[in-house]
Order: sequence, then C-alpha cells, then structure tokens
Amino acid sequence: MSTSAESDPDVGSKQALADTFRNLVRYALLKTRRDVVKLGVTPSSFSVEAIDSSLAARANGGIFGAQTAPSLKRLLNKAREPSLTFHMYWMAPTAPEPLEAAFALSYEPDGDLQVRLLWLGLPERIPIARGAGVVGGLKPLDEAVTELLRVLKDGRLAPYPPPE
Repeated sequence: MSTSAESDPDVGSKQALADTFRNLVRYALLKTRRDVVKLGVTPSSFSVEAIDSSLAARANGGIFGAQTAPSLKRLLNKAREPSLTFHMYWMAPTAPEPLEAAFALSYEPDGDLQVRLLWLGLPERIPIARGAGVVGGLKPLDEAVTELLRVLKDGRLAPYPPPE
C-alpha cells in the first residue's frame, strides 16, 4: 500500500522545501539561543506531510483561492507575483498547538527560488526579517535569513550542493 507522499510526483520538491524551511528556522533559533530539538525543528517535524498540512492551512488559503486546490505547483506559480507569504506549521514535543513560521517566497532574476524567514510563532512571536518590525519589544535579526533553491527545467526544486 502506498502513502499519499509516495504517490505524489512533487514529493522531492516538497522535501527540498521542507528542508529549506527547517534550515532557516534552525538557524534563527540558534541565533536567538533557543533549543531546536525542544521546539521540534527536526527532520521528522519538517516533512512532506508537514508541507501538505501547511498547504491546506487556513492561513495559506488566500494563496490558492476558493476554487483551487492547494498544491506545490500553484504555490510556486504564485511566488512569481509580488509579496507571497507562506505559513509553515510543525509540531514540537512540548507544544499543545502547532508552531508556525512565516516565509516570503520570490524568484531571483536567474530563476532561483528565494525563501526568506519573516517571523517565528513559538509560544511568542519573534520577528526575524527587518520588514516584520519590532514585535513585543523584540527586534529582528541584523542579518537576512534566506536560502536559495534551484528550480530545475522540469519545475522541480533542488538544493544547491554544499561548497567544496
């Protein structure tokens, strides 16, 4: 019996996006001296299933509209328009509710997908990007927390290989 993740042709792209989200959240948490394991920033929490759940989340409903089913392909197409914010949700071992991160998705002139962390919704909201402003007396980080993904010719997402 196959799972929906196994039958989904976008599973590799979804996992690349989940890994990127996890990398950015992990980096921001470490910069703000937070415990990444306690907050559930692990490969098992940032999975294809978490991406699917996040695609279907009410906060992302405006991306897809009432007439369109949420999908990665539609999300990537909408990222070509200005100011797309995507909300990612994951579970932490100690949190009764899912935790949340907001990301800006946009394309670079060369076709790469830029993913930028805007803010984290832990038990409190933590601004990461300067555009988020000061939230609850917390200032955003001084540096941008971004990562680029390659968009392959067939539309799949792939991480850049690590530097040699």
